[in-house]
Amino acid sequence: MVHFFRSRTLGIMVNAIKGLYISCDIPMAQFIINMNASLPQSQKFIIQVLDNTHLFVRPDMGGMIKSAIATFREQNTYEKPS
Repeated sequence: MVHFFRSRTLGIMVNAIKGLYISCDIPMAQFIINMNASLPQSQKFIIQVLDNTHLFVRPDMGGMIKSAIATFREQNTYEKPS
């Protein structure tokens, strides 16, 4: 399961970056990291890898990440042979 959280820019005297906080299991985090690594530098979306299960990414990339995860899960779903 992957959780997306929106961050907010905080007030005075704080350097903050808007982004999405992603919480997921280790295999899904690795999938997202590998997806990011396969892109050209100008299209990379991970701002910071926080730990093995938490990522901070550009806020405009949430839909693309969700779509890629859905496609990945569809391709890896077991279907019993008829």
